[in-house]
Amino acid sequence: MSDLTRDDARERRMRSLDIIKVHNTTGKDIIIWHDKLGPERRKVVIPGNNKDIGKGKGNADLPRYLAQRFTKKLIEQIITKKSDEAWAERKKELRMLPKAEMLSIAETEPIRTNDVKSWDELLPKIWLGVVEKYDEDISDEFEDESVSMTGNSLSDAMENAGLADKPYEEEKI
Repeated sequence: MSDLTRDDARERRMRSLDIIKVHNTTGKDIIIWHDKLGPERRKVVIPGNNKDIGKGKGNADLPRYLAQRFTKKLIEQIITKKSDEAWAERKKELRMLPKAEMLSIAETEPIRTNDVKSWDELLPKIWLGVVEKYDEDISDEFEDESVSMTGNSLSDAMENAGLADKPYEEEKI
């Protein structure tokens, strides 16, 4: 392993331990299992948008990898719900068609959870920013300004929006 590869791997490991503030836009608590560190799994609760656990209503501080899992899960859930509602409305319009024709139309209108426009709209509402960097002295060594499309909806949206390492700022009331 070259020094550059080893240093890059170390930086990625350190970055994965950053603490990120996320916001739950739904009214329900969301549970995620924290099983990366330690011998036992721990339940992490992200409160609904009407509940405060000391971080603000609907907010929680999570390690980066948990914040990424939560963000991806929530955005896909929201997109799927919107898509299902749109399909239910469309089904009402198509009710008079024969069932076979309606099914063929359903197959041409798939649920797209990787829609870039939806991700760009929802990500800033859920991913609020970095609360605490794990090891700030090392993080400035390798900064790659190029943005590449990896095919991963979450990574691409965060890089395009500049939210991946954006510091969290309290709202002033």
